[in-house]
Amino acid sequence: MAKELQSASIAAPGFYGLNTQESSVTLAAGFALQADNCVIDKFGRLGARKGYTYLTDDVGSNLGGAHRFLDINGTEYFGCWNHQNFYIYTGSSSFTPVTYIGSNVINDSNWQAATLNDAAYLFQSNYEPIYFSPVTGQIDDVVNVGHGSVPKANTVLSAYGRLWVANTSTNKTTIWWSDLLNGANFQSGTAGSLDLTSVLVNGNDEIVALGAQNGRLIIFCRNNIIIYGDDSGQTLNPANMALIDVITGVGCTARDSIQNTGQDILFLGDDGLHSLGRVIQEKSQPMRDLSKNVRDELVRTVHQHDKNTIKSVYSADNAFYLLLLPEFERIYCFDMRAPLQDGSSRVTIWDNVTHTNMLSGPDDLYFTGIDGLSKYTGYTDNGETYVMKYYTNYFDFDNATLLKMIKRLSITLIGGSGQDFVLKVGYDYSDSYRSFPVSISTRANSEYGIAEYNEAAEYTLGTLSDTVRAPVGGNGNVIQVGFEATVNGTELSIQKLDIYVKTGRVY
Repeated sequence: MAKELQSASIAAPGFYGLNTQESSVTLAAGFALQADNCVIDKFGRLGARKGYTYLTDDVGSNLGGAHRFLDINGTEYFGCWNHQNFYIYTGSSSFTPVTYIGSNVINDSNWQAATLNDAAYLFQSNYEPIYFSPVTGQIDDVVNVGHGSVPKANTVLSAYGRLWVANTSTNKTTIWWSDLLNGANFQSGTAGSLDLTSVLVNGNDEIVALGAQNGRLIIFCRNNIIIYGDDSGQTLNPANMALIDVITGVGCTARDSIQNTGQDILFLGDDGLHSLGRVIQEKSQPMRDLSKNVRDELVRTVHQHDKNTIKSVYSADNAFYLLLLPEFERIYCFDMRAPLQDGSSRVTIWDNVTHTNMLSGPDDLYFTGIDGLSKYTGYTDNGETYVMKYYTNYFDFDNATLLKMIKRLSITLIGGSGQDFVLKVGYDYSDSYRSFPVSISTRANSEYGIAEYNEAAEYTLGTLSDTVRAPVGGNGNVIQVGFEATVNGTELSIQKLDIYVKTGRVY
């Protein structure tokens, strides 16, 4: 006698993001074993990331970084640079070159920038610090302002009305701060310095990056995090600065992984991406491991990568933190809307990206690359398609001994009008998949004027959904289902996945 079809339904497939850390058979259905070029959208669905469009036609500019600069009059600039040249982008289709009149012979683009009192300052190890003033429209060495020498630091932070810098080629444990509202003066007024050697735990260390939160100065060393504060108010006066806490055994491994979300500070450590929790009245500062579900894979990749070229950005508008590993052409996307129950973030991967750096504006996200400055928008990569991939974990319908034969797949998709895609089915942990091409019907953005029974349709405008069904075949004890789509300009996300199987003999 024929057996009835059994079904398994996954609502909001991939909602929990990637999980490459745990045994795939025991994973909850909401996890994914592969989620490429995806994001978790605001409705909790796994969908295609947006693409990018170049804002400039300066092909070959080969940018290595950019800084959003807002002058005292409210005029916005994008200062951009490569290994030798500096540019200003003001919204036109091309860059305006900026003359550098300092003494550096520049052959590296690993600048870190900060704005203070209507000037932008750039620091990089072994280089004389430089600055841009909208008054002169030129870039000069900070030392030429006339206040004396400035530390040739590798990291800079603008906070509490000063510049804070650290990590020179000869001194890795001292932090310097400028005079109030004068980022060019590190020699007089209320400028000063602090050697951290006496507070470091377990010997020497190296300052990697700096952060500020809730009136405190956060000093990220390679193996320690040191926190200074001022109990007199919400700002930080160096004259009243006192040691608050020293967290040992964890630190920051990449300068440009530091991002302040407004409520937290995120940073990359040797064992993954961490969150430095805000604790105002308690001494200890708890940390969350945001990358718990992909930790081994992420750590292995980071250890093979040049730490100086690792970049990051936090986009409040998109509610995600991006960690860029340009040597592998990969971005780890951490959704920051709400943590999972274990405190980790939902993670997806963007692959085959050619960006070199990233920065966030009030409403937009920008990338730098070989061909200039681009904006995160649309659903093509500067007119080229890209591939979205999603694969479920392995599952056995709660019976590992019975043979399963998939008869039909049903997938509900949002958007993607006219989109072609491929359903994939794999058995028994094999990476050889059966492919079943299907497509979404082409429809206008108004679904139907009349519903099935001559009544008004429930929805007439907005992004449309479509349920696509496909007969499939094959058999095995353990099943995995995949979805691959070449994104060609339209929004696309997965709402639901239904799998129908028949069970056979004991295998």
